Amino acid sequence: MMNTQSLMLLTLGVLCCILGCSRDSDTRIWGETPIDPRVSFERNLLPILTARCALAGCHVADGPHGLDFRTYESFIAGGEHGPAFTPGDGQNSEIVEEIVSGKMPPDGPPLNDAEIQLFIDWINDQEATPDDQTHEHEHGDDDDDEYDGD
Repeated sequence: MMNTQSLMLLTLGVLCCILGCSRDSDTRIWGETPIDPRVSFERNLLPILTARCALAGCHVADGPHGLDFRTYESFIAGGEHGPAFTPGDGQNSEIVEEIVSGKMPPDGPPLNDAEIQLFIDWINDQEATPDDQTHEHEHGDDDDDEYDGD
């Protein structure tokens, strides 16, 4: 005859086996949601933009070319010359071209390859809408009209 303690341990063991085998393989602890592998603007890009681009006199309200990189909304809005990126086309987006060319950020060390890849991946994850326009610059006789990414 089984005593109460042995019966409780057996029941607990069976429950652990049943519940343990039916857990989602994407979660590590019960109730924990899986980590999203996609790049997040708030988690990945905003810290870079805040530290390197949205400095006093740079890409803030009333900054060069009307580009304000302090928030998601202002980043996607673009500036005087339109959006800084083309959704779904990170490699050819204006902001990536400016960063890769070494023009941006103008002061301090350039972004490293991993940081640049975060921008490319996030932009590639964005879906283009019919309202999205590619960023075309008009190059006239006056170089002051040309967007240089400042």
